[in-house]
This record gives sequence, C-alpha cells and structure tokens, in this order.
Amino acid sequence: MGPPVAKLRAQGIGTVCGRLLLGTAEKIPESEIVDTTGAGDAFIGAVLYALCANMPPEKLLPFSAQVAAGCCRALGARSGLPYHTDPRLASFLH
Repeated sequence: MGPPVAKLRAQGIGTVCGRLLLGTAEKIPESEIVDTTGAGDAFIGAVLYALCANMPPEKLLPFSAQVAAGCCRALGARSGLPYHTDPRLASFLH
C-alpha cells in the first residue's frame, strides 16, 4: 500500500488528489542573517530546478529551503545564491 492520498473538493472546480508534504524553513543562526532580499525567489527557483531534475518531493522542499537560506547569508538577491559545489547542497545533488 502506497502513501495516503488526500482528496480536496471545491464546488464548481472539481477534485484535486495528492499527498500533503510538510516542511520547515532552514534554520539560520541570527549572526549569519545579512539580507532576506530574494529569498522567496531563490526558493521558487530551486523548486523549479528540482522539478526539472526529477528530485523527489521529500528532497525538493529541504533543498529549496537550503538554497533560500543561502540567499539570506549575503547582501542582495544574488550574491548569496549557492553554487552546485556548495557543501550544504551536497546531500541533495549527489
């Protein structure tokens, strides 16, 4: 038997079936937070990357949270984005 499937129904729209996955944001020590600019965009970009890479949903959410957290560790929207070689991403990309 597979994982439980939830069914949501809305009048006039129909029924949507799927699994609900819960995740948490990456915990960043307060001393490392520099700027949150771009963190949401980084998260969505990482979700899209993970989907294109066929990453399973159980890895997709923490991977995306880790990318967004990296964005918060530097000033501006792009300077903190991690590279593939970032050790924080190693467990997700290998």
